Amino acid sequence: MTDRETLLSKSNFLLGCDCPVKLKYFKSGYPSLNNANSFLEFFADGGFMVEALARALFDNGVWVVPQAGETPEQATARLMSVPGDGMWFEPTFVVDGMLVRVDILQRKDNVLRLIEVKAASFDSVLDPTPFRGKQGGILSDWRDYLLDITYQTNVLELIYPDLEVVPELCLVDKAKTCHEEAIFNKVELITDKDPGSTGPRAVYHGDIAALRSQHFLGFLNVRLEVDELIATVRSQAKWLSRISEDPTIALEPPLGSKCRDCEYRNIGSLRNGFAECWGALAAGDPHVVDLFKIGFLADAAGNSKEGLNWLIKNGISKLVEIPPKIIDQNKSTGKRQIRQLECTKTGTEWVDPLLKDELEACEYPLHFVDFETSRLAVPYHKGMQPYEQIAFQFSCHTILKPGDKELQHTEWINVDDAFPSFSFASALRDAVGESGTIFVWSNFEQTTLRDIRRQMTSYSHPDKKIAAWIDAIVPDRKDGGRVQDLLELCGEHYYHPKMGGSLSIKYVLPAIWGSNEGLWRDPWFAKYFRESLDGALDPYSALTGLILEAERNNIADDEAKETAVEAVRDGIGAMRSYQEMMYGLSRNDAKHRDAVKKMLLQYCELDTAAMVIIWKHWMLRLASAK
Repeated sequence: MTDRETLLSKSNFLLGCDCPVKLKYFKSGYPSLNNANSFLEFFADGGFMVEALARALFDNGVWVVPQAGETPEQATARLMSVPGDGMWFEPTFVVDGMLVRVDILQRKDNVLRLIEVKAASFDSVLDPTPFRGKQGGILSDWRDYLLDITYQTNVLELIYPDLEVVPELCLVDKAKTCHEEAIFNKVELITDKDPGSTGPRAVYHGDIAALRSQHFLGFLNVRLEVDELIATVRSQAKWLSRISEDPTIALEPPLGSKCRDCEYRNIGSLRNGFAECWGALAAGDPHVVDLFKIGFLADAAGNSKEGLNWLIKNGISKLVEIPPKIIDQNKSTGKRQIRQLECTKTGTEWVDPLLKDELEACEYPLHFVDFETSRLAVPYHKGMQPYEQIAFQFSCHTILKPGDKELQHTEWINVDDAFPSFSFASALRDAVGESGTIFVWSNFEQTTLRDIRRQMTSYSHPDKKIAAWIDAIVPDRKDGGRVQDLLELCGEHYYHPKMGGSLSIKYVLPAIWGSNEGLWRDPWFAKYFRESLDGALDPYSALTGLILEAERNNIADDEAKETAVEAVRDGIGAMRSYQEMMYGLSRNDAKHRDAVKKMLLQYCELDTAAMVIIWKHWMLRLASAK
């Protein structure tokens, strides 16, 4: 590693706090399963817009831009060496092997005001000091944010021991409504090609004076919280800096249920962090950490949540070797665990005969529905509050009657710079009508419709028929509404060994798809079949992206390059892709927007087709069991 690569950054520090062995693997270049697109990460929560608004509140702010041959920290030192007050954006500091890049730093007299901008929200009316619980302790939801700013405070105090550091978190205040100058279209992205740039830069281009009188940001002094954490942070930073400098250091891995989802559980790689951590106990396939809700398993003495530690101490790593006697079958979790254990041992799926009654009670037409939504810190219109949810897309597959040969598909997506949720609801009513069962996977769609219903009241939306329609359909089918949650049915009445301990449709679909060859040839689903060495590729993995040819000004233009638009394969990716399409660097590129739109439609259509596949598999299995 280069000297710079051995430095402990803020993100490195937080990674090491989560698990020091993860930091070791990261610094050693182990392959990670976290293949997130860093550009799309920029749009994860609208944080880039919050940063732009926050910077716009300060006069004479100077971006720290290195000159030729300078490092970012050298550029920072040069600018801050000028006497007097100052304001800097993204200054960088290095001391004792630690590196931090500060969002906003203000020097006034002998005080350094350290501002960390977060897209996280609080309510200044309901909870003006949101960081602590009823007993006075720091809440877990805020701990990482506070560790982050404490780490920065420590670095600044080491470099400037004669100055007072005042740490603040800049957060979104949901108690405030949005005025004209704080809506999203007043923020734009620019490509920053300066040396040391970390990516696109968000810039506010509205009326700054008006913004300062009507913004919805809150600046909370967290000195008390920093003082409480700083001793721990200093000790932890010292230890993690050693790992960062020399990742060959031997560490005792903290084995536990979190290992199931570790990004270094790279089974197909020669450098598999999970295998190194677990050693001889890594061989179990499926592994004990893959048991449904393994963290709730008790040990042989009945000690709650100690089951995994008991298995480790007794050298048990294979799921099939878990003693049934330590599973409490009187509880719903235990019943699911014992079902997983039994089906894994026999290699067979389980379809509860009671599922037949549940499915046959569903009224036709059958509508399989999936929504995609987004929450932006910066609202769409004045009068709205930060982080109001918008519904921007749905897919619906419909079976009109029993034995129907045709599978109908309806879809809708918003691509206009407008608040779309009311148009979304109207289009959804057209798709699912006034009758039939609405199948979903989880209660997310019901929650979204309730949110839209609340917005109709808040913003005096005039269409009372849509409001009444939402009120009528949102309850569960058993409670007089039209919605049937397939995830709930799956949890109560179905198990396949390939699902592991998950009820996610991203696990249930591949398990069923890979075991039922008849589905591959079904006219409804044949387009999702891609052959692999194991039979059939997971339909989500089979989704393909697009290559956009670059426009050339002349035939000899060899500099023009093709652009890849990646396939969307999960809900988080859909949200980020949508936000990048609507507000990103390519928002004025019609070809790129059209390509992203196609990727979003492709993904959402598969989500509802997946539900039809699962439903049809269940119906076939139940019919064959007669």
